[in-house]
Amino acid sequence: MKKVILICGASKNLGKFLAEKFSEESNVVLKISRSLKTDIKKNIYQCDLSLYFDTSKTMKIIKKKHKVIDAIIYCAGSSSPFFNKKNTIDNFLDSFKNNFFSFISLIDNYLKTYKNKKTNIIAISSIAGVKPMEAPIEYSVSKAALNFYCKIKSKQLTQHGIKLNVISPGNILMSNNNWAKKIKINKRKVMNYIFKNVPSRKFISPEEIYEICKMLIIKDKLNFFGSNLIIDGGQTL
Repeated sequence: MKKVILICGASKNLGKFLAEKFSEESNVVLKISRSLKTDIKKNIYQCDLSLYFDTSKTMKIIKKKHKVIDAIIYCAGSSSPFFNKKNTIDNFLDSFKNNFFSFISLIDNYLKTYKNKKTNIIAISSIAGVKPMEAPIEYSVSKAALNFYCKIKSKQLTQHGIKLNVISPGNILMSNNNWAKKIKINKRKVMNYIFKNVPSRKFISPEEIYEICKMLIIKDKLNFFGSNLIIDGGQTL
Protein backbone atom coordinates (compact mmCIF):
# COMPACT_ATOMS: atom_id res chain seq x y z
CA MET A 1 0.00 0.00 0.00
CA LYS A 2 1.25 3.47 -0.90
CA LYS A 3 2.56 5.43 2.11
CA VAL A 4 3.01 9.13 2.79
CA ILE A 5 6.59 9.43 4.04
CA LEU A 6 8.19 12.61 5.38
CA ILE A 7 11.99 12.60 5.01
CA CYS A 8 14.01 15.26 6.82
CA GLY A 9 17.43 16.14 5.46
CA ALA A 10 16.41 15.02 1.98
CA SER A 11 18.73 17.23 -0.07
CA LYS A 12 21.89 15.12 0.06
CA ASN A 13 23.59 11.89 1.05
CA LEU A 14 21.47 9.29 2.87
CA GLY A 15 18.34 11.45 3.11
CA LYS A 16 18.36 12.09 -0.64
CA PHE A 17 18.97 8.42 -1.36
CA LEU A 18 16.07 7.30 0.84
CA ALA A 19 13.75 9.87 -0.72
CA GLU A 20 14.58 8.58 -4.20
CA LYS A 21 14.20 4.91 -3.23
CA PHE A 22 10.82 5.37 -1.54
CA SER A 23 9.62 7.46 -4.50
CA GLU A 24 10.55 4.59 -6.83
CA GLU A 25 8.18 2.38 -4.84
CA SER A 26 5.31 4.76 -5.70
CA ASN A 27 5.12 6.22 -2.20
CA VAL A 28 4.30 9.90 -1.65
CA VAL A 29 7.57 11.37 -0.38
CA LEU A 30 7.60 14.74 1.38
CA LYS A 31 11.05 16.33 1.51
CA ILE A 32 12.28 18.73 4.17
CA SER A 33 15.65 20.44 3.85
CA ARG A 34 17.36 23.68 4.76
CA SER A 35 18.87 24.00 1.28
CA LEU A 36 15.99 23.00 -1.02
CA LYS A 37 13.62 25.73 -2.17
CA THR A 38 9.98 25.17 -1.24
CA ASP A 39 7.87 23.70 -4.05
CA ILE A 40 4.56 22.50 -2.61
CA LYS A 41 3.49 20.87 -5.87
CA LYS A 42 6.59 18.66 -5.72
CA ASN A 43 6.24 18.10 -1.95
CA ILE A 44 9.48 19.97 -1.19
CA TYR A 45 9.62 22.18 1.91
CA GLN A 46 12.48 24.40 2.95
CA CYS A 47 12.78 24.35 6.72
CA ASP A 48 15.43 24.64 9.41
CA LEU A 49 14.26 22.08 11.98
CA SER A 50 16.46 23.61 14.66
CA LEU A 51 14.20 26.69 14.52
CA TYR A 52 11.02 25.83 16.40
CA PHE A 53 8.81 28.46 14.76
CA ASP A 54 10.04 27.51 11.28
CA THR A 55 9.25 23.85 11.98
CA SER A 56 5.78 24.71 13.33
CA LYS A 57 4.95 26.78 10.26
CA THR A 58 6.18 24.06 7.89
CA MET A 59 4.17 21.30 9.57
CA LYS A 60 1.00 23.37 9.28
CA ILE A 61 1.65 23.95 5.58
CA ILE A 62 2.20 20.23 5.03
CA LYS A 63 -1.02 19.31 6.83
CA LYS A 64 -3.09 21.47 4.49
CA LYS A 65 -2.11 19.11 1.67
CA HIS A 66 -1.52 15.85 3.56
CA LYS A 67 -3.95 15.06 6.35
CA VAL A 68 -2.03 11.94 7.38
CA ILE A 69 1.68 11.13 7.50
CA ASP A 70 2.38 7.39 7.66
CA ALA A 71 6.09 7.62 8.40
CA ILE A 72 8.81 10.12 9.29
CA ILE A 73 12.50 9.48 8.64
CA TYR A 74 14.85 11.92 10.34
CA CYS A 75 18.13 12.19 8.41
CA ALA A 76 18.81 15.80 9.28
CA GLY A 77 21.80 16.91 11.25
CA SER A 78 25.47 17.64 10.78
CA SER A 79 28.67 15.67 11.09
CA SER A 80 30.98 18.62 10.54
CA PRO A 81 34.40 17.59 11.85
CA PHE A 82 35.81 19.31 14.92
CA PHE A 83 39.07 17.34 15.06
CA ASN A 84 41.20 20.44 14.64
CA LYS A 85 39.18 22.59 17.00
CA LYS A 86 39.05 22.88 20.74
CA ASN A 87 35.97 21.44 22.44
CA THR A 88 34.35 24.79 23.09
CA ILE A 89 30.83 25.37 24.33
CA ASP A 90 29.94 26.85 20.93
CA ASN A 91 30.92 23.61 19.19
CA PHE A 92 28.75 21.57 21.55
CA LEU A 93 25.82 23.95 21.15
CA ASP A 94 26.08 23.81 17.37
CA SER A 95 26.23 20.01 17.32
CA PHE A 96 23.29 19.63 19.72
CA LYS A 97 21.26 22.16 17.73
CA ASN A 98 21.71 20.22 14.49
CA ASN A 99 21.70 16.63 15.77
CA PHE A 100 19.42 16.69 18.81
CA PHE A 101 17.27 19.79 19.31
CA SER A 102 16.15 19.71 15.67
CA PHE A 103 14.67 16.25 16.26
CA ILE A 104 12.83 17.41 19.38
CA SER A 105 11.47 20.35 17.41
CA LEU A 106 10.28 17.98 14.67
CA ILE A 107 8.56 15.53 17.04
CA ASP A 108 6.96 18.22 19.19
CA ASN A 109 5.52 20.09 16.23
CA TYR A 110 4.35 16.91 14.51
CA LEU A 111 2.40 15.88 17.61
CA LYS A 112 0.86 19.33 17.99
CA THR A 113 -0.10 19.59 14.34
CA TYR A 114 -1.33 16.06 13.71
CA LYS A 115 -2.78 15.44 17.18
CA ASN A 116 -1.01 12.10 17.73
CA LYS A 117 -2.02 10.39 14.50
CA LYS A 118 -0.50 6.91 14.20
CA THR A 119 2.80 6.86 12.36
CA ASN A 120 6.21 5.21 12.25
CA ILE A 121 9.08 7.51 13.21
CA ILE A 122 12.69 6.57 12.47
CA ALA A 123 15.64 8.59 13.70
CA ILE A 124 18.89 7.98 11.83
CA SER A 125 21.62 8.22 14.44
CA SER A 126 25.18 6.85 14.48
CA ILE A 127 27.30 4.23 16.20
CA ALA A 128 29.31 7.21 17.46
CA GLY A 129 26.47 7.65 19.94
CA VAL A 130 26.67 4.01 21.00
CA LYS A 131 30.36 3.47 21.69
CA PRO A 132 33.42 5.76 21.94
CA MET A 133 35.36 5.80 18.69
CA GLU A 134 37.27 8.11 16.37
CA ALA A 135 34.58 10.74 15.98
CA PRO A 136 34.28 14.35 17.20
CA ILE A 137 33.21 14.33 20.85
CA GLU A 138 30.51 16.95 20.18
CA TYR A 139 28.96 14.81 17.47
CA SER A 140 29.19 11.62 19.53
CA VAL A 141 27.58 13.12 22.62
CA SER A 142 24.75 14.73 20.62
CA LYS A 143 23.98 11.38 18.96
CA ALA A 144 24.07 9.61 22.34
CA ALA A 145 21.53 12.16 23.60
CA LEU A 146 19.34 11.48 20.55
CA ASN A 147 19.47 7.72 21.20
CA PHE A 148 18.51 8.05 24.87
CA TYR A 149 15.78 10.59 24.15
CA CYS A 150 14.17 8.21 21.64
CA LYS A 151 14.27 5.36 24.14
CA ILE A 152 12.40 7.45 26.72
CA LYS A 153 10.07 9.23 24.30
CA SER A 154 9.05 5.94 22.72
CA LYS A 155 7.26 4.89 25.91
CA GLN A 156 5.06 7.99 25.75
CA LEU A 157 4.34 7.68 22.03
CA THR A 158 3.51 3.99 22.19
CA GLN A 159 0.36 4.87 24.16
CA HIS A 160 -0.88 6.69 21.05
CA GLY A 161 0.09 3.91 18.64
CA ILE A 162 3.14 5.80 17.39
CA LYS A 163 6.30 3.76 16.88
CA LEU A 164 9.62 5.50 17.42
CA ASN A 165 12.81 3.62 16.59
CA VAL A 166 16.44 4.47 15.91
CA ILE A 167 18.84 3.19 13.28
CA SER A 168 22.51 3.60 14.15
CA PRO A 169 24.65 2.97 11.06
CA GLY A 170 28.37 2.48 10.98
CA ASN A 171 30.56 3.76 8.17
CA ILE A 172 28.31 4.44 5.18
CA LEU A 173 29.98 4.75 1.81
CA MET A 174 28.20 6.56 -1.00
CA SER A 175 29.23 8.95 -3.74
CA ASN A 176 30.46 12.33 -2.51
CA ASN A 177 29.97 11.67 1.22
CA ASN A 178 32.80 12.14 3.72
CA TRP A 179 34.12 8.59 3.35
CA ALA A 180 34.20 8.88 -0.44
CA LYS A 181 36.19 12.11 -0.13
CA LYS A 182 38.64 10.49 2.30
CA ILE A 183 39.16 7.57 -0.08
CA LYS A 184 40.09 9.97 -2.87
CA ILE A 185 42.71 11.53 -0.60
CA ASN A 186 44.20 8.34 0.86
CA LYS A 187 42.46 5.08 0.01
CA ARG A 188 45.06 2.89 1.72
CA LYS A 189 44.66 4.72 5.03
CA VAL A 190 40.87 4.44 4.90
CA MET A 191 40.87 0.74 4.02
CA ASN A 192 43.39 0.03 6.78
CA TYR A 193 41.01 1.69 9.23
CA ILE A 194 38.06 -0.40 8.00
CA PHE A 195 40.05 -3.66 8.10
CA LYS A 196 41.30 -2.88 11.60
CA ASN A 197 38.03 -1.69 13.17
CA VAL A 198 35.19 -3.40 11.29
CA PRO A 199 35.03 -7.22 11.64
CA SER A 200 33.09 -7.58 8.37
CA ARG A 201 35.79 -5.46 6.66
CA LYS A 202 33.13 -3.67 4.66
CA PHE A 203 31.42 -0.30 4.54
CA ILE A 204 27.69 -0.03 5.15
CA SER A 205 25.70 0.59 1.97
CA PRO A 206 22.76 3.04 1.82
CA GLU A 207 20.68 0.17 0.41
CA GLU A 208 21.01 -1.65 3.73
CA ILE A 209 19.62 1.36 5.60
CA TYR A 210 16.78 1.61 3.11
CA GLU A 211 15.82 -2.04 3.61
CA ILE A 212 15.61 -1.55 7.38
CA CYS A 213 13.52 1.60 6.98
CA LYS A 214 11.26 -0.21 4.55
CA MET A 215 10.84 -3.10 6.97
CA LEU A 216 9.83 -0.78 9.80
CA ILE A 217 7.46 1.29 7.68
CA ILE A 218 5.79 -1.26 5.45
CA LYS A 219 5.58 -4.14 7.93
CA ASP A 220 4.02 -1.96 10.62
CA LYS A 221 2.82 -4.96 12.65
CA LEU A 222 6.40 -5.71 13.73
CA ASN A 223 6.83 -5.27 17.47
CA PHE A 224 9.62 -2.67 17.37
CA PHE A 225 9.20 0.12 19.94
CA GLY A 226 12.11 2.23 21.16
CA SER A 227 14.65 -0.05 19.53
CA ASN A 228 18.11 1.02 18.36
CA LEU A 229 18.89 -1.07 15.29
CA ILE A 230 22.67 -1.08 14.90
CA ILE A 231 24.10 -1.91 11.49
CA ASP A 232 27.86 -1.58 11.60
CA GLY A 233 29.53 -4.77 10.40
CA GLY A 234 30.31 -5.67 14.00
CA GLN A 235 32.25 -2.50 14.81
CA THR A 236 30.61 -1.92 18.20
CA LEU A 237 30.95 -5.54 19.40
